[in-house]
Amino acid sequence: MSVEENKANFLRIVEELVNKGNWVLLPELIAPNYVVHSTPEARGQEGFKQMFSAFRTACPDFRAKIDHIFAEGDMVAHFETYTGTFQKKYMGFAPTGKKFSISIATLSRFIDGKEVEAWQYMDRLAAYQQMGIPIPPAK
Repeated sequence: MSVEENKANFLRIVEELVNKGNWVLLPELIAPNYVVHSTPEARGQEGFKQMFSAFRTACPDFRAKIDHIFAEGDMVAHFETYTGTFQKKYMGFAPTGKKFSISIATLSRFIDGKEVEAWQYMDRLAAYQQMGIPIPPAK
């Protein structure tokens, strides 16, 4: 696949899978051996689905907006803004009703038009503070 096709497929991942939860497209866009190197780590198509389904359930107005996208070879770098309101239980935490807006930087690798691997970077502390999730004191 070309660089432009990888970028186009990434745009489809964000709009169709992440924002809409159109899981019928999952096998077309995410490789069976997918892994995201993040906390928590997600593996496989089902791991991708569970990761974003849980977030979309907790924040029904969740939206990912692509701010920048660059690509070379089989790699696509993208900067996004995630927004939403923490309205339902997430990772054992009770909802707070607080709105959040967080920046994410990710480097994704594509093979045959499917995302196979991603390295995600975000300020989780800032995200949790905006969502009103209690942060335990450092030991």
